[in-house]
Amino acid sequence: MTAALVDCQGVVHIYKTGDLEVVALQGLDLNVGVGEMVAIVGRSGSGKTTLMNVLAGLERPSAGRARVGGFDLAQLNDAQRKNYQRRMVGYLWQNTQVNLVPELDVLENVQMPLLGAGWTVGDRVQRAAYLVDALGLSSRLDNHPAELSAGEQQRLGLAVALANQPSLLLADEPTSQLDSATARAVLEDLRRLQSELGTTVIMVTHDPQVEEYVERVVLIRDGRTSTETRYAGVPGGRTADELVIVDAAGRLQLPAEYVEALGLRGRARVRMEDGRIIVVPAGEGEEPARD
Repeated sequence: MTAALVDCQGVVHIYKTGDLEVVALQGLDLNVGVGEMVAIVGRSGSGKTTLMNVLAGLERPSAGRARVGGFDLAQLNDAQRKNYQRRMVGYLWQNTQVNLVPELDVLENVQMPLLGAGWTVGDRVQRAAYLVDALGLSSRLDNHPAELSAGEQQRLGLAVALANQPSLLLADEPTSQLDSATARAVLEDLRRLQSELGTTVIMVTHDPQVEEYVERVVLIRDGRTSTETRYAGVPGGRTADELVIVDAAGRLQLPAEYVEALGLRGRARVRMEDGRIIVVPAGEGEEPARD
């Protein structure tokens, strides 16, 4: 079994908006192995963005365990948090412009994350040149972000996010602003680089094309991991195996279509038969009342 780089157990995150407290994560469990590429999906408000912010060290979990590598994200002081963000994690934002500095050219943009990390000038230039070449931007070295196409800007944002050699790359909707063909090309570049560098990748996405490039798709519902689909094989001939996730407390979330089909509300009857767990509406299987 591959060692876990990301280890989240029972993660809770509560934030305030006005006078209200919102529980964005409600005991979320997630383990991601070293070198694995995983997609996170779910409806708006399910907790996807909060999870990414916790893993990026931007928000502190309110309770539970959240570890990435040797870092305990609930216990980091300010200096440790900066060190974590500089050395362990890279973040490709949904709005690519957040990753880029408009006044700098392509090569300078890729070097920016390395300026405060102790890299020499020679090492910075070498790292930036490698990523720029790997992402097909060598002919654009002197161009500024505004002079690039949407696909080129996304590739540049990816190069910036990978510049500090992160063990974990977080990508928030990396294809949402691209047409289908460009999105596929960017995903192919990401998968190739991820495999070459051994980087662990977690991305939030609504793009169904992503299924062809990841090992797992994890669904978050109501602040908890609900189901996961594991993929095997090559693009065009992949198999999928959907699993319900049982958390450390023994809880699971049934697929919404099953709940609706059975009309499950409030309580359900659970029993074991032949080594299987059977779930039925609470009224089924009850013995008739006796006088």
